Amino acid sequence: MDERTSRLIEYTAEALLVSWLSYLFFYQNYLLYRWHRGLPLPSKTPFIIAGIIVGALLFLYEWFKFERELEKKHRTASESAAPDVSMD
Repeated sequence: MDERTSRLIEYTAEALLVSWLSYLFFYQNYLLYRWHRGLPLPSKTPFIIAGIIVGALLFLYEWFKFERELEKKHRTASESAAPDVSMD
């Protein structure tokens, strides 16, 4: 398994965990500050969507950062492999 695949798996797992935790955070905070006893529970759909958005943003941030890192490695490797030609 190459580095790209292992990072993809790692970032996907992180994004899923952050999505779930952010959903729980948003829903719990809503219940603590807006919901009162005796009322029916509100819909979870907006909070699930918010969790998915947070997870997707985290995944995109990590993936683009990784792509820049790979590009930088590739650029430095190609520069070091290029012969030094001097015109004396």
